[in-house]
Amino acid sequence: MNSVLFLTLAVCSSLAYGKEFVATVRQNYKENINQLLEQQIQKELAASYIYQAYASYFQRADVSLPGIKKFFSDASSEEREHAQSLIDYINQRGGHVQYDKIDLKDACETVMKFVTSDTSGLEEFRDRRMCICGFVATKTINDNCGERSDWKEGLIAFEDTLAIERYVNAQLLDIHKKADDEKDAHLTHILEHEFLEEQVSSINKIAHAITRLRSFEQGSGNNYKLGEYIFDQHLK
Repeated sequence: MNSVLFLTLAVCSSLAYGKEFVATVRQNYKENINQLLEQQIQKELAASYIYQAYASYFQRADVSLPGIKKFFSDASSEEREHAQSLIDYINQRGGHVQYDKIDLKDACETVMKFVTSDTSGLEEFRDRRMCICGFVATKTINDNCGERSDWKEGLIAFEDTLAIERYVNAQLLDIHKKADDEKDAHLTHILEHEFLEEQVSSINKIAHAITRLRSFEQGSGNNYKLGEYIFDQHLK
């Protein structure tokens, strides 16, 4: 048999086999749940990609906020860890994982759409959402961002983070409901104790940061930049 043809058949056979569930492991684990978890992996990786881009922005010499840079570097690593945990879980349940491309612009636009229907107060400031993402992406995300010299960069970055975390949390809650409908007790337990609890804590922490940064915004003169600098120093 032609070696190239043999290799092609072997690869195709491997891919086809890879899509199947592992029968010896799988128990009460449905295809629709597997698909939802695969989609969640993509969302966790997309969040990691956004945070990595934000970390690079705050490391720029004309921004120079190392504490906020560190925050986003750590957040990026954490989201990758979440994705890996879901990959490990799918394999543990006898499922399969397939991957799709991650586009920074698409990821940020998805969060923008979520903000319009959210009730966290972020929709009030929709005109400044994802401005940094548009700067580091290949295309603009929001046409209402104005001059970059006027941006309150730490504040808009943390407001973006809150939007991202609330979006990811909403998707996890949807998976939890679907798992509950399928009577998948193990998955609901894992989601509650390893993912949702951490999301609630993260959302609360970010909301506190936004409150502090907005208090500097409400001051007069150069209070915001000074407050942002002090805030950044505490994150180092």
